[in-house]
Amino acid sequence: MSMGVLLLIAAALTLAAVYGGRRIRLSLRALEPFRQIPSQVGRSLETGQPLQFALGSGGLLGGEAAFTLSAARSLERALGDVLTGEVPPWVAVADPVALLYARHLFQEAARLPAMSSPPLDRIEWAGASPMAYIAGLTLSLGLRPVAANILGGSFREEAILAGEAGQREGAVSLFAMPDPSGAAALWPLDPSLAVGEEALTAAPREDAPGRWLAHDLLRWLLIVLLIAAALGAMGRG
Repeated sequence: MSMGVLLLIAAALTLAAVYGGRRIRLSLRALEPFRQIPSQVGRSLETGQPLQFALGSGGLLGGEAAFTLSAARSLERALGDVLTGEVPPWVAVADPVALLYARHLFQEAARLPAMSSPPLDRIEWAGASPMAYIAGLTLSLGLRPVAANILGGSFREEAILAGEAGQREGAVSLFAMPDPSGAAALWPLDPSLAVGEEALTAAPREDAPGRWLAHDLLRWLLIVLLIAAALGAMGRG
C-alpha cells in the first residue's frame, strides 16, 4: 500500500473525527479541585479569610508557561466574586512576567464602579528558584490564616512543604499538579487532586463562543496538508 493511500485514509479518519465530534455532545467530567473553587470562594466571603493561590515556581516565557497559565485560570475564575466581596486573595508567584500577568487579572476583575483600585499588594513574589519559592510560600501560610490553599502550576517534591503548612493552619487544600512528582508528594494530603493533563483543564468562569476556533483551524490545516501530501505521493508514484 502506497504512502499516498495511507495519507488519504488518515485524512478521511480526521474528517470523520471532526464531524463526529460536532454531532456527539459529551458532558465534561468535573474535576474535584476545580469543582470546589466556587464553594471555597463562598467560604472565604463568609469567614472573611482570603484564599491563597500559588501559581508555581515556573514562569510565562519558558517550557512551564502552560502550567503557570493553567494555575492563573483558577485565579481568574475566583477573582470577580472575592474582589466584589472585598476579600481579595493572596497570590504567590516566582516569575516577574507571571507577576505582571497576575496584576493584569486583578485589574481586569476590579473594573467595578464601587472599587477605586485593585489590591495589587496581595500579589507577592515568593522567590525565584523552586526551593526559595516554596520557602516563601510556606512562611506566608504560617503567618496569616487563609480559607483555602490552592496550589497549581509547576511544583515538584518540595510542594509537600506548602501543602502541610496549609493543612496545619486549617486551610482547605486544593491541588492541581501537572508534574507527576509534585502530585506524588501531595497525594497523601488530597487523593482527589488533579494530576498531569487534568491540571491543565481549568477554564475561565464564562465559556466564550468561538473559544475553540484555533483548534478547528489547526485541524483543518492538518487535513489540507495530509491531502496535499497524499496527492503529491501518488503523483510521484
